[in-house]
Amino acid sequence: MKQKKIALFAFALLSCAVSVAQVSQPVIWLRADNTGTDTPVWRDISGNGYDAVFTTDSVKAADTLLNFNPAFRFDGTVLSVPPIEVTEEANSVIIVYQADTAAREELPLWSFQADSTHTLALTTRQIVNSNSTILYSDVNSRCAIVNSLTQLWRKRRMADTLYCSGQVGVTDSSAFIGMMAEFVVLPCSENFSDIALYQWCSYLAVKYGITLQETSYLSSDGTVTWPLDSLGQFSGSVIGIGRDDRFGLHQRQSRTADGLLTIALDSVAADNILHGSSFADKEFLMVGSAEAAFNTVSELYMEDDQTQNRYGDGIAKVTGTSILQKPFTMRVDASQWADSLHRYALLVDRSGTGEYRYSDLEIFSPSEIDTSNKTLTFSDIYWDTDGSGCDRFCFAALNLLDLMSEIGERGAISENGRNDGAAGNGSGGQYALYPNPNSGHFVLEAQYPEATPLTVHVYTAEGKTVRTYQRGSNTAHRIEGTISAKGQYLIEIVSNVERNLIKMLVQ
Repeated sequence: MKQKKIALFAFALLSCAVSVAQVSQPVIWLRADNTGTDTPVWRDISGNGYDAVFTTDSVKAADTLLNFNPAFRFDGTVLSVPPIEVTEEANSVIIVYQADTAAREELPLWSFQADSTHTLALTTRQIVNSNSTILYSDVNSRCAIVNSLTQLWRKRRMADTLYCSGQVGVTDSSAFIGMMAEFVVLPCSENFSDIALYQWCSYLAVKYGITLQETSYLSSDGTVTWPLDSLGQFSGSVIGIGRDDRFGLHQRQSRTADGLLTIALDSVAADNILHGSSFADKEFLMVGSAEAAFNTVSELYMEDDQTQNRYGDGIAKVTGTSILQKPFTMRVDASQWADSLHRYALLVDRSGTGEYRYSDLEIFSPSEIDTSNKTLTFSDIYWDTDGSGCDRFCFAALNLLDLMSEIGERGAISENGRNDGAAGNGSGGQYALYPNPNSGHFVLEAQYPEATPLTVHVYTAEGKTVRTYQRGSNTAHRIEGTISAKGQYLIEIVSNVERNLIKMLVQ
């Protein structure tokens, strides 16, 4: 009979694609975003009918959010699992939780009674069975956890079919305090592979913003969406958004465990369910960095002896094709950053090498600066526009006009008020800004072969937004504006097909 080993958190996987017909079917599958609102029952969506029941009528629905998704708050709450029919020798149990305390106090996660002499259980600190315990942690983690345990459920001389009753969130002596979002039991039959476990953990990690340790991320068809072997240096903190219909996953926004970085399709909504945008099936945007990278300053060495102070050194990896045409947003907590928030920009190295050569560099100014909460929002980001597979990015304080003058060799910036676009595929626009220089009143005209909406930002030399103009879809646009203060400005023109820059001087 095939032996099953106890496994906790330890997943090692090469980044090669894996051929998997389908992921393992669960015995029981409890999801906080798939339950009723008028009953204390936590619905089993596996199709096996193992609906779990809260022992108090006060629990009606998921009442909190974990990475923008519903979760149940447990505070002495007991969830009773009906007797599960067990025919396999071993099973894997996966639970997603976040404890409220990082203290040494041991908190119960789940327990099952196989028969009068055989108990299986897991806490935030140890594995428990009828014969022994295995300690794996001295303290609780305050971050969300995907906790997976595979172990024997049936011993020799047990019946071929067992009916194991279980509880979630409680033992005889203590109760779990925190959030629980998802609970899965997978049967480990003879054809069960560890790949199925990796797929389930990858799905849960993307959904709840959890970084998996020592493993690549897999979609339900076996595609590697985050390869550990080639991106290991960026795997200290990994988040992702995307869609996998086999798991019912449609994650449109996510934030890092430390809350410093949020990524979203289109824009950030109050929660994932309210988000109105959509991915195609099996398409993902995965973003990784060293742990706490966005709170640590370092030097970025660029061409022509340019040195910038930067925060973060991240990489974005895209899986899919239609996702390349979708705009994304990044929001970053800059409360620990030096310099004025108005000086910061998002630098994207399209080559993915991290060299930030001017020929590969794209710069995004903030679309929103929240001085109260010390956050910067960058919108209309299109990832992997050159098809290189990955983009490197960081946030840097810089004099936008000085740096743009260096990048201007690409032809994407105009010094004289006229620009023929940078799309290079016949779909680019033609622009005219006049008079330039001017005394504060200017006219910008833009023409395109096909109708497109237009957004125009006016920045100071320090990168501060002073004007924003938006126009609906059209082939021809005319914008008249007024600037009161003298100085150098940068006009950023954003359409559906390209982004262009024109310098302007107010005398």
